[in-house]
Amino acid sequence: MMKNNILILLIGYCCFVSCIGTTSKSAQSETRIFTDMAGREVEIPVELRKVFIDRHSTLMFYSLDTVRNVNIGFRYSDTEKHFLKKSFYENKPYVIEEGSHEEMVSLDPDIILWSQRLTPDVIEKAENLQQKLNIPVVLMDMDIHNYKAIMKKMGTLLGNEDQADKIVSFIEKNIDPIPGKVSSIEEKEKKRIYYAEGMKGLATDPQGSIHSLLIDLCGGVNIAEAVDVLPGKGMSNVSLEQVYSWNPDYILVWSGNFDSMNSYKEIKQSELWSKLRAVKSNKIYQVPWRPFGWIDRPPGMNRLIGYLWLSNLLYPDKMNIDIVDVSREFFKTFYHYDMSEAEALEITNPQPDIV
Repeated sequence: MMKNNILILLIGYCCFVSCIGTTSKSAQSETRIFTDMAGREVEIPVELRKVFIDRHSTLMFYSLDTVRNVNIGFRYSDTEKHFLKKSFYENKPYVIEEGSHEEMVSLDPDIILWSQRLTPDVIEKAENLQQKLNIPVVLMDMDIHNYKAIMKKMGTLLGNEDQADKIVSFIEKNIDPIPGKVSSIEEKEKKRIYYAEGMKGLATDPQGSIHSLLIDLCGGVNIAEAVDVLPGKGMSNVSLEQVYSWNPDYILVWSGNFDSMNSYKEIKQSELWSKLRAVKSNKIYQVPWRPFGWIDRPPGMNRLIGYLWLSNLLYPDKMNIDIVDVSREFFKTFYHYDMSEAEALEITNPQPDIV
C-alpha cells in the first residue's frame, strides 16, 4: 500500500513538473503584434525577457526597466555608475548597433530596440536588419518634442505603463511650460552663446545640429556662423580667431563628460581666451555631465533636465525654476536614484570654483 502511495505521488509530481514546463514554453512561444512608431507591425513575444538596446534607446529604456537589457551602449565611468542601478550595467557586454551582428545574435535578444529619426532610409535599414538577423526590430522615435508619445509607446512595449505615466507627468509639469516662456523673450534680450567642445574648447556644433538643439529651444542664439553641421557625432573644428570674431555673451563648456573638466580649465585659465566678453564677465558655464551630458552626449532623455537647467541659467526671471528641487525629482523619476540636496547642489553647479 505504501509503495502504491509513493508511486502515485511520484506520478503526480512528474505531471506537475511537465505542466509547468509546458506552460513556460507556451508562454515563451506566444506572440503579439506590436505597431512601432514607424507604423510597422512587428511580431514579438508576449513576454519580453531580453532586449537589445541601441545607444539612443539607452535612457528611454533605463527609465522604464533596469534589468532586461542584454547589452550596454556606453562604457560607464565610476562617476556615472554611481547614479545607475548595477542590474543595468553589471556583467553586460558593451555591444552597439554599429558593431558585429554576430555579437548581437549571440546575446539572444527577444527584440532589438532601435531609436532613430524615422526616415524612409532608417525604416528600410530596420527591415533589412530584421530579415538578416531573424530578430524583431522595433523602431522608436528619438525626437525630443515627442517624448510623451514615445514613453507611452515604450511603456506598452515593456509592460510598464505606470512608470511611463510618471515620466509623462514630469514632462507635462516641468517641460511643457518652457516653450511659451521662451516665445516671450525679445530678440534683443536673447543671449549669444558659444558651445565649446573638445579638450581645448575649439570644437562646436552650430545651429541645426542635434547636438546643440537645446540652445535653440531655450531661446539662446548659437553664434557659430558659417560652420558646417557635421553628421554623426558632430564637433566641427573652429579657430580661436573665429571665436573672437563672434565674441559671445556666454560660453557653455562640454568637457567630454570627464571629471577633469579640461575644456573648462583651458578657457577659464588660459591668457589666450581672457579678452573675450564672456570670459571677462565670468559667463563661462560648465555643463553638468553626470551621469550623462545635460545638453548632449548622448542626445537622449538626459537633455530634459538640461532643458530646465539651461533655460533657467539664461533667463532665470522668466523661468523661475528651482533647479535643485527639479533635479532631484528628475533623478528619482528617470534614474531611480534618490539624490540628496547636497548632491543636487554640487551636480547642478554651473560654474565650478576654478581660479
